[in-house]
This record gives sequence, structure tokens and C-alpha cells, in this order.
Amino acid sequence: MRAGSQLIRSMTLTLFCLAAISCGTAGGGKAIHTAMPGTPLSPAAERAVEEAKGGDPGKIRALLAYFATEDNERLIRIVSALEGKAVVPMMAALDDPDPAIVELAAGLLGEIRAEEAVPRLTALLKSDRPRRYIAAWALGEIRNPASIPVLVSALSDSSESVVKASTRALINIGRKSTAPIVDALPSSSGRPRKAMLRALEDIEDTRAEDALLTVLDSEKTPVIQAAAARALSKCGTAKCYVALERWLLDGETGVRVECAWSLGILIAKPAEGALRKTLEDADPNVREWSARALENITGERVLYRDARGKKVLPYNLYR
Repeated sequence: MRAGSQLIRSMTLTLFCLAAISCGTAGGGKAIHTAMPGTPLSPAAERAVEEAKGGDPGKIRALLAYFATEDNERLIRIVSALEGKAVVPMMAALDDPDPAIVELAAGLLGEIRAEEAVPRLTALLKSDRPRRYIAAWALGEIRNPASIPVLVSALSDSSESVVKASTRALINIGRKSTAPIVDALPSSSGRPRKAMLRALEDIEDTRAEDALLTVLDSEKTPVIQAAAARALSKCGTAKCYVALERWLLDGETGVRVECAWSLGILIAKPAEGALRKTLEDADPNVREWSARALENITGERVLYRDARGKKVLPYNLYR
């Protein structure tokens, strides 16, 4: 079991804020309302908690009904404390006809890192059931490398929430995800490719550098090319300076901005000359990010012309 209020809040936000959004929009249902953190549990909920502590699967599963009205942080903490006792009833709840109950059960299985639940969560993620994004979230918490292929495949899901959750799950699993994502990059395009680039950026593994350079040099969609340029800020070495400098000068506006960002993050001293050229770029955003990059490289403040032509200092977002 993992402790800490920050983790509990993260879990609560994932399960309930996103659930409220999905229920209130595409789900067509009613947004989940929960008590504010710190609110005492109702007498009925307190009795249910005491009964669940005995380990009876039915009593543990019965706690799920209280999440809609009680202090979720406290209930998550209580179920997490049950650890192994909660696995069987939460797995059984994955078959519940109520999507909200399934969402809760899957999230709690992720919270307690229930390895036994990986096959069931994988099946949920591969299904067409509502709120299946939570299965990706849970697999990311469990961090079993065997989940990586299905998470990579889920980046092509039609649901944006599934794509986002799968991206974060791959990032959570970390560098073991690098090779499978890199292998999938050449045959990808569109939103799945962008998600792969985002995952690689946050994984921060230089083994992805060559694959990112290939995307930067061959991608025809500027927004995806820009994502590759940005990912190099965390996965690149001196090897990528030349390519970033070339696209800083010749790319679309968004690509030039991201190239400037990455060159600044990498403290690419050889690119200082190119950045001084783009300090006079026609686009004010390129000028601003060039100034930021130069500040990071030189350690000195650098003025740039803003959209009104006035010489100003950029906010330094690197530090």
C-alpha cells in the first residue's frame, strides 16, 4: 500500500472529476457528486466500513455504493488498507452493469497495484465498454511490462480519454515502454503518433533519439513534427542539434517554436548563431522562444521584439 495525501488526491481526481465530466457530457448521465474531503462519513457508511474490515468480499464490494455521496479520499484510503482482501471483490465488480461501479473498481485495483487483475483490466481496455479509460489508468499504476503492448495499441483508440490515459500509463511504466513505442512509430500517424511522441518526451530516454529525428525529418504534418522537436528536449543529445537548428530556420511556425524550446533545454551552444537569426523572425512567438533559449544557453538576459515591436525581456520559463 502506498501512503500520502497527494497520491490519494490524484486518485480521487482521476476517478471522480473525469467521471463527472464524462457522465455530464457524452455519457448522458448525472455528474457524480461527492462530499468535500474531510467530511465525516455518514453513520451508514461508518457501519459499512466496520463490516468490510472483516474481509468479507460482499461487504467490501458494498463500499462502492458509498463513493457517490461520501468522502472519497477517506474511502479510497480504507479500501487501499484492505490490500489483498479487496482484490477479489473489486475484480468481481468489473462485471457490474453500472459503468460508475466498474470505473471505481478498476481504479481501486490500480491503486492497490493488483497484479492479479491485469488480465481483467486488459480485457476491459480492449472492450467497447464506457469509461474503459480507467483500465489504462489502472494498468499504468500496476506497471506490469506485459501491459505495454495493449497500452501502445490503445493509443489508436477512438476515445480521446482512452488515448490520454494510455499515454500516461506508458509514461508511468517508464523506460521499459521505450522500445515498443519506438517500434510502433514508423507505422503510426495522426493522433496515435502524437501520443507516442508525448509519451517518449515524458519517459526521457535517449534511446528514442534516432526515432525522433526520423519523425522530425520525415513528418509532413507540422503539429506532429513539432511534437517530435519538443520530445528531443528530453530525449536528445548533441547529436540532434543539427536537425533542430535546420528546422528552427526552415520549419513551420509551431515547429520553429519547439525547436527553439528544445535547443534551450539542451543548452545547445552551437545553435546560438541560428537562434540569433530567429530572434528577428517574422513571428513574435518564435522571437520570444529564441530569446528564452539564448538566455538558457548564454546565462544572460536577451531582449526580443514583441508583437507591437517593443524590445522586452521574456519571462524565463526554464527556471
